[in-house]
Amino acid sequence: MFPLHNKWTDWSEVTGEQQRGDRFPLMRLVRYESSAPLDQLDQEAVSHGEEGAGLTVNVGNGGLCLLIEHAPQVHEVLRLHMPMPVPWARTPTLVEVRWVRHLPFGWDGLYAVGMKFVL
Repeated sequence: MFPLHNKWTDWSEVTGEQQRGDRFPLMRLVRYESSAPLDQLDQEAVSHGEEGAGLTVNVGNGGLCLLIEHAPQVHEVLRLHMPMPVPWARTPTLVEVRWVRHLPFGWDGLYAVGMKFVL
């Protein structure tokens, strides 16, 4: 059975996002907290309250790709807690969700999420 069944179009679709050549592979566990969509931050101070963890796939100057078990909304803002080489340094980073793609490998609930650094 071909693992992508009818989902190949989702993965070959142009998202309007610029492909970045400055991405570097990085597999690291990061924690995240969700917030309001970026265009609603001034109107809504209430967080959606979603918390979890994901695995980075790659990272670059402008953003990263993260594998997580739920599909956030495009333009949603997440606070990532990036691990640092020194244990006393903490680096919470805001990212905006730019695209979400379901990984169609026979199980539900795993998504590749492209994120743009906000802060």
